[in-house]
Amino acid sequence: MDYQRSKKRKNPIVRVLLWIVGILLILTIVAVAYLAFKVFATGGAIHNPLNREHSTLRSGQVDMDKGEPISIALFGIDSDQKRQQQHDGQRSDTIMLLSINPDKKTSEIISIPRDTRAEIVGRGTTEKINHAYAYGGPDMAVKSIEKLMNVPIDHYATVDMDGLKDTIDTVGGIDVVSNATFTVHGQQYNEGQKVHLDGDQAMAFIRSRKEAGAGGDFGRQERQQLVLQGLANKLTSASSLTNFNALMNQLSDNVKTDMTLGELNTFRSNYKEGNETVNKHQLQGTDSTGSDGLYYFIPDENSKQQLVQRYRDNLEI
Repeated sequence: MDYQRSKKRKNPIVRVLLWIVGILLILTIVAVAYLAFKVFATGGAIHNPLNREHSTLRSGQVDMDKGEPISIALFGIDSDQKRQQQHDGQRSDTIMLLSINPDKKTSEIISIPRDTRAEIVGRGTTEKINHAYAYGGPDMAVKSIEKLMNVPIDHYATVDMDGLKDTIDTVGGIDVVSNATFTVHGQQYNEGQKVHLDGDQAMAFIRSRKEAGAGGDFGRQERQQLVLQGLANKLTSASSLTNFNALMNQLSDNVKTDMTLGELNTFRSNYKEGNETVNKHQLQGTDSTGSDGLYYFIPDENSKQQLVQRYRDNLEI
């Protein structure tokens, strides 16, 4: 009799505990399902494959599972409202080549000026390299850069620079070390000084070139590298998880790549060691006016070949 009374007194507590555990389990399952849905939805939204199996300068695809050295083209496009209203294509105003070797723990970045005079593959013309993206999207842009630099491009990623501001604000801003001493939009920057930038400040910093001390196009190209690297560092930090939902939405709207969700996950796992040493370079050359009366950047062949060799060495080809 005493045992039965004791058992009856415990049952309500047990039931409450089981109820709480059940609710927590359901909430956990829902949360995991939601995260999985957002990740897969984002992966589908940003996936935009190239019309090929692999680079024509490769005998086959790079094995990302083995962490083989990889080459990626990075494009920053400005698709502003004025350009959309005029039905103009998206021009790649930021163009970079990135080779990553996780075994050597090194990455080589080459910035290519948007006004570089180059053959536009598939169009049969010689124009500014950033026209390739406007004419034929990443397919034509990748082929034209491979022709210009004679290096394979295994994958590409495109970032809409108009949406970059919101992404930077979402992660709480980024830290960069200024490459020059200049003033833009009332903000003073000093060479070698670390500064925290919000979205608006980052956009002014990344686009500045005409201000005294800003260093023209070459200074701007270097700042593009600094901002993108600063954002990459913030996105891979634990603090970015607190803004997961907003980040997923922004990535869906502002990023395109030919890498699948699985490849992106493999890339994150197998290539992070390549970020240990990042060497930044700029294509050197001279400014010139072409026979069509337009301004062009003409690469110096000797300097270009040196950069190409360094890039290819990092790819071990």
